[in-house]
Amino acid sequence: MVMLVTLLVSNVFLTVFSSGFLSYLQLYSEKSYGNALSNYITKLDQITILVSIGQQSVYFAIAIVSCAWINRVCKNAWLLDAPHMKITPVWSVVHYFIPVLNLWKPYMAMKDIRRTSYGNDHSLEKTLPLWWTMWLLFNIITLVVVWSTNNADSRENYVMANKLKLIKLPVEVALSIFFSTIVMNVTRTQKMRILQWC
Repeated sequence: MVMLVTLLVSNVFLTVFSSGFLSYLQLYSEKSYGNALSNYITKLDQITILVSIGQQSVYFAIAIVSCAWINRVCKNAWLLDAPHMKITPVWSVVHYFIPVLNLWKPYMAMKDIRRTSYGNDHSLEKTLPLWWTMWLLFNIITLVVVWSTNNADSRENYVMANKLKLIKLPVEVALSIFFSTIVMNVTRTQKMRILQWC
């Protein structure tokens, strides 16, 4: 849990710096209004590339640690109240990687984990739909940003790609905050319930 929350907080700072500050500078730099497709790499481009590599590394680490955390809390949920669990620990992770199923199955798994972990307590009932909405928006906007960046054959397309990065910023920050809230609360609740058994 600590590692995952630390990575999510780090991602928020990198996102604000990369998608916020650097995209703003790119948008209003000489390159944005001059020759957007020049082969000349500026210092700003070099910084953007380095920050992007760091952010991709953090994304990769978040994906691995998130999968391990989801698998663990799903196993704990099965131990706490197996009759209410519909999705196994392995499938709670695998569904994220299967097209079409990844639109709702991971949410259903997390909903089962929340319900089993909290019992009759209604905590996180409103946070889960917000988290999933941000997750879907983040993925859609990311696909559009990647597509528009790769197809930036004119100055207007280049500027639009940077504007989309600015739109992605609040969505990604909100996603990290909602997921951190879920991670901390579910972990804490499961620990408390397991301690009650001892």
